[in-house]
Amino acid sequence: MSTNGHAPVYEQIKSFLLGEIGEGRLRSGDRVPSENELARLFGVARMTANRAVVDLVHEGVLHRVKGSGTFVSQARYGSTLVEIRDIRSEVVARGHAYRAKLLTSGVVTLNQSQAAELDMEPGQQAYSTEMLHMEDGVPIQLERRLVKPTAAPGYLDQDFTSVTPTNYLLQVAPLQRAEYRIRAEGPSDSITRTLRLAPHEPVLVLWRRTFSPTTTVTVAELYHPASRFEFTGDF
Repeated sequence: MSTNGHAPVYEQIKSFLLGEIGEGRLRSGDRVPSENELARLFGVARMTANRAVVDLVHEGVLHRVKGSGTFVSQARYGSTLVEIRDIRSEVVARGHAYRAKLLTSGVVTLNQSQAAELDMEPGQQAYSTEMLHMEDGVPIQLERRLVKPTAAPGYLDQDFTSVTPTNYLLQVAPLQRAEYRIRAEGPSDSITRTLRLAPHEPVLVLWRRTFSPTTTVTVAELYHPASRFEFTGDF
């Protein structure tokens, strides 16, 4: 392997590993060449290879397993908190394939806490949907949503495998403001199965309430696998 070029050799090693991952020759969970193997491949000292590998570990691209080696990490998909975008747009913007599955849809009777969140009365009814959103066939978000019927009367008539609830609601009830909270928690067995979580893997939960100029529109809880998702933002 030639080490000629303007970039430092450790950067060339990083580029080589990122290229192997980007081209699919190394996939999530695959063991990468050892530092000694990389040093021989590039004709450099082991410490130079170590710097490249350590950088990629710190960047989350690779992870080490004591006694086993260094492996390609699972992809982490990001979501912005600066603007409300539907999950389909985020996935497509990353150049990946989006697919959704509607798990439940119907009308529910609100308890006291649900009614307070929607600015309604306990015992009144609201629309409810539960959806699974996938990126390249991998579950990345479980969406549980309540919608005020007067804000979006046609909500349950929509085909949410072709238009996301977020996209539809932004069209029929223009957004004025939003509130959100983020928490990490241990998921139920049902959520673990639905999101295909590893044993004892936590979830990141985004609770979000949105308002039109005249009323509360919707409250959603969005569950994400902690190992495959992160929230990002620029201010």
